[in-house]
Amino acid sequence: MKILAIGDFHGKFPAKLQKEAKKADFIISQGDFADTGKIRKIIFKCWTTKYWADTVGKKKARELEKEGFDSGFEVLKKLNSLGKKVFIIWGNCDFYKGIGTDELAPGTFNDKIKNMKNIVLVERKKKKINSLEIAGFGGYLDITDYIKHPIDEDKKKQKRRLKRYKKFERELFEIFRKKKPKKNFILLIHYTPYKILDKIKNKESPMHGRNAGFEPYNKIIKKYKPILAICGHMHEYQGMKKLGKTTIINPGPAYKGKAALIDIEGQKIKSVKFLK
Repeated sequence: MKILAIGDFHGKFPAKLQKEAKKADFIISQGDFADTGKIRKIIFKCWTTKYWADTVGKKKARELEKEGFDSGFEVLKKLNSLGKKVFIIWGNCDFYKGIGTDELAPGTFNDKIKNMKNIVLVERKKKKINSLEIAGFGGYLDITDYIKHPIDEDKKKQKRRLKRYKKFERELFEIFRKKKPKKNFILLIHYTPYKILDKIKNKESPMHGRNAGFEPYNKIIKKYKPILAICGHMHEYQGMKKLGKTTIINPGPAYKGKAALIDIEGQKIKSVKFLK
């Protein structure tokens, strides 16, 4: 069974990766379909001192969000057209119901994929893929370093962020509370586990040199031992690490032409080929 693991499109789906998708039995994506790079640059400049939209005004903010939304929608349409089942979660840059949208957003991807027969959303749930099971948990998260080394000077903001962090952790464990996952399941996440392929190298980022992982993922992996954890978010990395018995793979950013072909035989990883 061949899986194409691909994500961090940011509005671009290179033709060579669309060809590679035809070699796979199905596709797994860790999100970030939308290109919100212009918004990110504004966020980096004002960081925690001011809401990014307030620095450019609502009209410009709406234009930037629509631009990002449209770019992500185009990627989702291309994925759907490949004729393969595509199992997805949301990335932190995507427009999804809940924390991923605001009053400026032109809509949600949740509504857009309703009529896409090949797109299967596994956000905050488990799904069967042949003999395997996949559990997904993506979207925006307050990363662990935000909590261990607070980025907010205001104590009230620190408390709100900690409360949100704990809420995300509860929601993650809730997926497995009623029913344990099947043996050798796949964990699909957007952010990386803490201190695994998560050191920030982008010098423009206020978090340069820090870690961008989410420690509750480490806890889930150690407790339930998935055969494979597919993550993304960190454009600096393409590679594979082990945490206990679990193989953790960041396929690399699709917008740079990167992905990973994973061959699973039965319930064992036979091979991993990184596309560069």
